Amino acid sequence: MANFYIEKITASGSGKHDSIVEFNPGLNIIYGRSNTGKTCIVKCINFIFGGSVLPFSEKTGYTCVKMDVRTLNGHLTLERKLDENNISVISADENIESGKYNAKTGKNLISSVWLKLMGIEDDHQIISNENFKTKHLTWRTFVHMLMVDEREIDRESSIILPKMPQQQTAFLSSLLFLLYDKDFSEFDERESKKEKAIRKAAVEKYINGELSSIAERKQTVTDNMSIFEGINVEKKIKELVDSLSKTENSISEAMTRSKTLLDEMLQKQESLAECSMLFSRYQSLKSQYAADIKRLTFIVDGEAAMHTVPHDAKCPFCDGKLPLKEQKSYTDAASAELSRIVAQLGGLNESEQDLVQRRASLEQEIAILTAEKLNVEALVNSELKPKAKELTESINGYRAYIQLQNELDIIHRLSDGWTTDLRGMQDEEDSQIKYKPKNFFDDDFWKTIDTYLQDILTECKYTPLVSARLSKEDFDIEVNGNKKAVNYGKGYCAFLNTVLALAFRKYLAINAVYNPGIFVIDTPLLGLDEGTNNEAPESIQRALFQYFIDHQGEGQLIVVENINTIPKLDYAASGAQEIVFTRGLSEGRYGFLDGVKDL
Repeated sequence: MANFYIEKITASGSGKHDSIVEFNPGLNIIYGRSNTGKTCIVKCINFIFGGSVLPFSEKTGYTCVKMDVRTLNGHLTLERKLDENNISVISADENIESGKYNAKTGKNLISSVWLKLMGIEDDHQIISNENFKTKHLTWRTFVHMLMVDEREIDRESSIILPKMPQQQTAFLSSLLFLLYDKDFSEFDERESKKEKAIRKAAVEKYINGELSSIAERKQTVTDNMSIFEGINVEKKIKELVDSLSKTENSISEAMTRSKTLLDEMLQKQESLAECSMLFSRYQSLKSQYAADIKRLTFIVDGEAAMHTVPHDAKCPFCDGKLPLKEQKSYTDAASAELSRIVAQLGGLNESEQDLVQRRASLEQEIAILTAEKLNVEALVNSELKPKAKELTESINGYRAYIQLQNELDIIHRLSDGWTTDLRGMQDEEDSQIKYKPKNFFDDDFWKTIDTYLQDILTECKYTPLVSARLSKEDFDIEVNGNKKAVNYGKGYCAFLNTVLALAFRKYLAINAVYNPGIFVIDTPLLGLDEGTNNEAPESIQRALFQYFIDHQGEGQLIVVENINTIPKLDYAASGAQEIVFTRGLSEGRYGFLDGVKDL
């Protein structure tokens, strides 16, 4: 089942009545007098498909073509003006975006719309020549197969292949994609003979330049290596590395010792700080003891002095006898306290002397540790580290020899490799595998197409019929072992081309992964009314159009034919759509464009 079909073609212009032709999803037959616009309708379809040929002249007053398309999911309207490449799309199908599309260039190509309608969502690359060069798959790559033009219908060569040989590979690749959903993108692009010659010349020039360059570098390397002549470099490096290892161990040990000394110094400095704090406290306590002694001495001395002072026995006022008061003595208590404090002061003096000695000892020990630490640091900075640096520089100097030796080995390998490559390239054969798309059609394809050709010819009452096949060489029909171009005139060529197109239509409808579903054939009976020896029996003409009627289920088919050759069949009863142009010689529509006499 086809995914879409054309519902209507409309030509419009300012001040003009719209000229409309409507189609059904099966068979549509357009016939009538000459110059009435039958082929013009085909051109309108091709114009909306992205073609560049104008369907009619602007002198007709018609300037725009519109196509209505029915899809499985909705409806599309596509409109294009004669003087523009842009095609406006209004979509009611959720799979197609509305907007402006271009017929020829840009990212938003109209081709993407038609491919999506077929179910081809992503961008695909197809092979376009024998060297596996690729190009984008577009609708225009294969649309000629779906629209058999009146000017091509009687071609002596295959109607399926494009006329231009350089387009045939891309078309066959696109057909392979439609049939098998395979774009063969895994193949790498190959060089043409001319490209290969250019590449070989460029590579030879590059290799020769590189060989010259590394020859100069080899001389420089050799000169630098001569400095180390007569020296066992590897042995020397080992000795230096061993010495450096010992020196680095000595540095490590010295740094560890320095850290240990620093820890000891910090501990002793902490003890010294404690001594200083105690000494300060002793001094404060000593001062307190001295003050207490003075106070007690003052009390004892004062009381002793008071005993020598006389006391009044009589009152100086009344001259009466005064009673004697008992005097309390503090001498004993003060003397005892004084003795105790003096004893403590003596003990304090002894402790102070011990503290002074302890502090002096700590200061001496700190001085010794500081001196040792300075000696260790001096050893590291002035002797061990310079020695390690000197040894490292010596080792690096000898390692430079190893690097030069390695570089020389690389130079030799590069030289040998490039020389081999150059020789191999000069001996390289011009022959290589070419891309032959016809080889990728499977056996079933050839057998089935042959069967369809034979069946169609049988239904069309072609006689005598012994065999029919698709020639792999020409991709064209052969009947009874005869090539079309050699044994048939124009009339039969048009008929056989139609048969071939119908066989491909049937194959796409039944077997292909992607089926376009639309075929347009312009004047399939061309040449059969010329009265020549090539004139086919009327039975073949009738049978061909009866075939059109009987195979409407294979998709939409639009057939254009002249009025004098159209077989008289009951098209309406079969459900086919008839579009007849009379040119005013009988009742009915004059032509396609309203008010236009000749096209």
